[in-house]
Amino acid sequence: MSILKVDAIRHNSATSDAITMASDGTCTAKITNNLSNRRININGAMQIWQRSISLSVSEGTNEGVTACDRYGFEFGNASAGAATISRSTDVPTNLGFPYSFKIDVTTINNMSATNTQIRMPHRIEAQDIANSGWKYNDPNSFLTISFYFKSNKSGTNKLPLMIRTFDGTAYFYVSEITQSDTNWNRHTIKVPGNSNLTFNKDSGMGLSIEWYFAVGSTYHTTPDTWGTVQKHGTSSSTNYFDSTSNEMFITGIQIESTTNGIATDFEYKSEQDELLRCYRYYYKMGKLDYKGTHMSAGETYGIGMSDNDNTNIYCQIDFPVPMREPPSTLDYASIGNYYVRRDTTQTCTGNPSLTNGSEFSFRVNFPKSSHGWGTGQMLWCQSAGSGSYLGFDAEL
Repeated sequence: MSILKVDAIRHNSATSDAITMASDGTCTAKITNNLSNRRININGAMQIWQRSISLSVSEGTNEGVTACDRYGFEFGNASAGAATISRSTDVPTNLGFPYSFKIDVTTINNMSATNTQIRMPHRIEAQDIANSGWKYNDPNSFLTISFYFKSNKSGTNKLPLMIRTFDGTAYFYVSEITQSDTNWNRHTIKVPGNSNLTFNKDSGMGLSIEWYFAVGSTYHTTPDTWGTVQKHGTSSSTNYFDSTSNEMFITGIQIESTTNGIATDFEYKSEQDELLRCYRYYYKMGKLDYKGTHMSAGETYGIGMSDNDNTNIYCQIDFPVPMREPPSTLDYASIGNYYVRRDTTQTCTGNPSLTNGSEFSFRVNFPKSSHGWGTGQMLWCQSAGSGSYLGFDAEL
């Protein structure tokens, strides 16, 4: 048996050692990728679409609705412009991404309003940034954002990203990528730390990363510098909403902490893992278009109990994971999609509503006037058919 005795191993063209050995037999290695749990963001491969796999969006209509879980679409001061957001199978070749986020322009915005903003945001809890390993007060430590982007818009185009903090004084950072063809390309933006940044270790809004597809001149700035004035793009930023022929696609989004600003390979997670992470912000029971599944008539949401007013029936719903906070909004189908059942089955006469609860469970009212079951009777709260669903919202 032979023994190789060295103090370090280095590539002949490198300027630093890849592996160093200490006298006690331990070693230190520089590993730049394939570390698990390095991706801070959720659903970066666009796998989960609980609310819908296709949605029409314009100012005041479905704005901020995260059809693709954790990624919204918003129109700020954009009275003109509309798009269809949808799940697409157009993805980079041979990289394993199942879907992309597609933006199909259906109404143009000619940028006549100088304060126009059309954006796709991804928002992250403060504690997830604070505990990410990013030394956010050190300019030599980077939050590295990488993603794959494609558009059929010809020529050389620039897509800006805006990064915003929320704790303490709000700080803004704008950078942009250049796309010179209509193919899929991977882009990377490295965001340096800044001594003025603050992130609380709580479940509130910590950081927003926003892709801007149209930015009015009011929000133009010099890129790649931190500031306290809200800006979203530069004078070179492309208006991707100048034609109804324009289509944009994005997938493979990875946000991670690095010491060199170099993006690592995309970290894939199973669909079940991503779904559980999405449940922290939105939990939907029933009709799931993205899976092609639904609840049949008579399937049970939970066990309920009748109140003494001969109308309200309260059902306890337990969540599969703790939500970010007690849900503030309940999404539901139209009246007629819900049953309550004891010895007979009766159709609810009102919409389900939240009553009280916590991040672990919530009590939902299934109203049925004149149900006749008396007080304190145990019942089943059920789906009345394939269109039935409940959606609990605790989004940032």
